[in-house]
Amino acid sequence: MFFKGINHYGDLGLILDFGSDSSQQISQEVNAVYALLQDLDLPQLNIIPSFNKIVLAFQSGKDRNQAQDAIEHNLAKADLKKTQKDRIYWNIPACYEDSYALDRELIQATHGLSKEEVISKHTSTSYYAYYIGFMPGFPYLGDIDSSLITPRLATPRIQIPARSIGIAKEHTCVYPKVSPGGWNIIGQVPFDIFSLEHSRTSLFLPGDTVQFQSISEKEFLQIHSKHLAFDEIIKEFSK
Repeated sequence: MFFKGINHYGDLGLILDFGSDSSQQISQEVNAVYALLQDLDLPQLNIIPSFNKIVLAFQSGKDRNQAQDAIEHNLAKADLKKTQKDRIYWNIPACYEDSYALDRELIQATHGLSKEEVISKHTSTSYYAYYIGFMPGFPYLGDIDSSLITPRLATPRIQIPARSIGIAKEHTCVYPKVSPGGWNIIGQVPFDIFSLEHSRTSLFLPGDTVQFQSISEKEFLQIHSKHLAFDEIIKEFSK
């Protein structure tokens, strides 16, 4: 196990520590423990997983202390391999044409790549969904091809279009909503990835696998015009 222990986090929080490194193996354990915590029905106000930590917030010190005892008891006897839930493999259409790829040419110039090489490298990798963060439905996907690793923009944009695909360091993402942000934008997907009208809310969940498939602008507009509901997206683009 990568799990290091549980510590108090502020006056009313707990933090579960899985070390300082980041990897798919650590993330899988984090996600398995996160699933276990959800099944315990603890009195937490919030629970937030990341690459190698899980933070829980409580309304009172009594709730926190009781929760810590319950977590420690259940972790001691848990089989985390059995706790891991089935996840989805996604094959997501993406348009990398100029009007959707605000920073693709910057990435080309940074790494000495052609447009076709950037697209090929980005679409040839199956990405692991480490966690959802920054905003609801925002997936941290990794790890990208080493030749595409690019730092965040020196000056973040005030507004990034919804559904934009970005690259920052070793990760790629999809912006679920219009938002400020500093990721390098290289494309866009033709449907929403976050919906309060569906029980899943976030299309991608931690542990999912996501691969992008390059489509033309014509194909992009055809799919976008359908205004697909989550159930339709799940049926057509996952397995």
